[in-house]
Amino acid sequence: MTDDQWLHDQLQHLARLQPKFTDRAFWLALDRLVAEQDQRREQLQGEIDGRTWRPDRW
Repeated sequence: MTDDQWLHDQLQHLARLQPKFTDRAFWLALDRLVAEQDQRREQLQGEIDGRTWRPDRW
């Protein structure tokens, strides 16, 4: 299990434990935020790799 999957599972678990809607919504929004940041990190990492192999983009 990757760290990202573990964090997703933990946030989902915390959301399920919350009796109040607002608390549950917080944990689910945090889960979406973490997923979006992970996607951005992967995109930026790909951009760095692409620029490394294309001298005309330096």
